[in-house]
Amino acid sequence: MDTYHEDEEEVLPSRVREDVPLFAFPLEPFDLPNARFQVASRIGKLPFDEDEECSRSLWLVFTGCWGVWTRAVVPIDSRIDAGDPATVAAKCDAIADLLAPPDCYGYAIAAVVLRRPGPSKPTRADRQILRRIVKAAAARHAVSWSFCVTGFDGFSPLGPPSGGAT
Repeated sequence: MDTYHEDEEEVLPSRVREDVPLFAFPLEPFDLPNARFQVASRIGKLPFDEDEECSRSLWLVFTGCWGVWTRAVVPIDSRIDAGDPATVAAKCDAIADLLAPPDCYGYAIAAVVLRRPGPSKPTRADRQILRRIVKAAAARHAVSWSFCVTGFDGFSPLGPPSGGAT
């Protein structure tokens, strides 16, 4: 008889129930923008680890009728100012490439979330990243998307960029 299960501790959920979104499944079209902004808020609340190589990163989050998923996390650097222009441009191009419509999930919208330490108020450097992504996405067939900046005090959506993003 196996007795190794007798000593196990009870497994409890790692999240508080109030933290789990209460969106009905499948998501209704009017829930999609709220879901992506709720995810942006959660990304902003993630703690920064002192061992992280890059404290500033771009998160690409998609929402569709069947749920929310993170498509990519692209590390940028450990700065809050503009940083190396060539590096930032390459990272923005990578995100714009991933803004393509997903092949198998039907209609989806996206949020590009700039996670960085500091207040959530957008800086000139943040706006420069947005402009670079808008420019790169304009040359591609991108889904509808929005841009948010996160910080230790929450998140701030930047206005809808030109070029088809919402």
